[in-house]
Amino acid sequence: MQYFVARRKFQQARKPYDVRDVIEQYSQGHLNMTVRIKELQRRLDHTLGKPGMFLPEKGVDKEYYTMGARLIRLEDKVLQMDVKLENVLKILTEHFQPKPELLQKPSEYSSRVTVMKRLGVSMDDSQ
Repeated sequence: MQYFVARRKFQQARKPYDVRDVIEQYSQGHLNMTVRIKELQRRLDHTLGKPGMFLPEKGVDKEYYTMGARLIRLEDKVLQMDVKLENVLKILTEHFQPKPELLQKPSEYSSRVTVMKRLGVSMDDSQ
């Protein structure tokens, strides 16, 4: 008798699931996954900014505080500084032409003597 009861329970446990239950569980899991993906995408858009949002021709990225907008502003500042430094370097090279003797590499023996002569120190005073 116990054998027949156990066999019936085993067969019931082995029965395939109801198709409606399977589909319902699948769709519930799929819905949860899509909600999580949308929330993650929203958070990424809020943090980094949407792609194409900060194109240079728009010029309205000043109102955004996302990482993308901040990086664009930083790159603009670095480019402006680069242009300014190039202009300063050009002005300095135009006004202060380097002396040809400074461009030559000093010999290893005369470097101490040359430095002392430029400083106006005589050889007798250094000893």
